[in-house]
Formats: sequence, structure tokens, C-alpha cells
Amino acid sequence: MHGPGLRPTDWHFTTSGQVRKPLSLPYEEFVQLPHITKKFDHHCIDGWSYLGNEWTGVDMNTIIEMTRPSEGVKYVHVEGENEYSATLPLGQELMLAFRRNGEALPRAGGWPVRLVAPGEFGYKSVKWVQEVRFITEWEEDFWNKKLIGWGEPPIDPALNPWNVNNEERKAGLRKLFTHLLEEKRREKLERIRKSAGEIPA
Repeated sequence: MHGPGLRPTDWHFTTSGQVRKPLSLPYEEFVQLPHITKKFDHHCIDGWSYLGNEWTGVDMNTIIEMTRPSEGVKYVHVEGENEYSATLPLGQELMLAFRRNGEALPRAGGWPVRLVAPGEFGYKSVKWVQEVRFITEWEEDFWNKKLIGWGEPPIDPALNPWNVNNEERKAGLRKLFTHLLEEKRREKLERIRKSAGEIPA
């Protein structure tokens, strides 16, 4: 997962999919929506935590009320830059945050908007959110597609819900982390070999 590109000048928050009223809001309008401030801890899959973050943003329920999903919608598919995404059940507590600890999000931290998913590991908190798509069927998101590409089974939320302490989900996350470390190791080795002139730049 690469970092963001240049700060967008024409960003809009949009909703799509099975909705009665699609939204398209520029940043200035998005931050004027009714918003809340809550403290949530952030837990990364590789073992570190950042406790007591104070997030300010729009509750996903506000977006649901505005965009009016059709009957049968079961999931939200949140999409950010660089094809990063997360699929989560409709009704799960979610916030679309634009401030952290009283300050506008830095670009690297998710500006203009970042998903906050309490109880989930950080990899579900999509940075640089662009769109929320309301869907009736489960859609594999960014990291599940990675697991499938590595020949591993994706994490099935129906069998392994985020708020249940079960070993199968933990095992899937451990596999994900193991592959990520191996991918980073290969990338580092390739950079070293390029700098040493062993392979073409």
C-alpha cells in the first residue's frame, strides 16, 4: 500500500450503489455536516496501539439518513485513493473523520477524510476516503484481495465478525501480516540491489 499522491484540489465525497439520493459534497460542505467528537483507540495489525485519539467527523448514520439506501443493502464499501478499500456491515459504528485531536488531518494521516472503525484493526480504517458505495452483496476489499492473490483464504466477516474473539480471524490476520512482512522484505532487497547496480533501475 503506497502513500497518497498530491493533495487533491477538487475532492468530493460521494455516495453510490443502491441509494435513493446519491451525494456529491465538496470538502467545505462535508465538514459543515452535523458532526461528533469521540475518543477511539487505534490498534495496528503489527502490534502497536495509539490510545485516546480524539476524532471529529460525520457519523455514518448521518450519511445513511441523507443518501437513503435501498431495501436489501447490507454493506458499505468505503473506497479511498490507490484502490484502497474496506467492506463493512451496514449498521456497524463508523465515523468519517476530518479532524484528529482538534486538528485537521495531515495528508499522510488521511486528509481530507478518513474512516474510523472502532473495534477493528487499523487496516480497516481507510485513509483518503473518496466514496461510500452501498451494496447488497459482500464485496472483497483491498486486503482480502491481497490474501486471495497470495493464495490464502479471505477473512469471511459472516463467519468471523470483528467483535467476536475467535481464532480463525486472528489466524487470517496473522497470515496477512506475515505476507506483508515478506513483501516489504522483497521490496527492500530490490531497492538494495538496484542501488548496488545488480538490476536495472
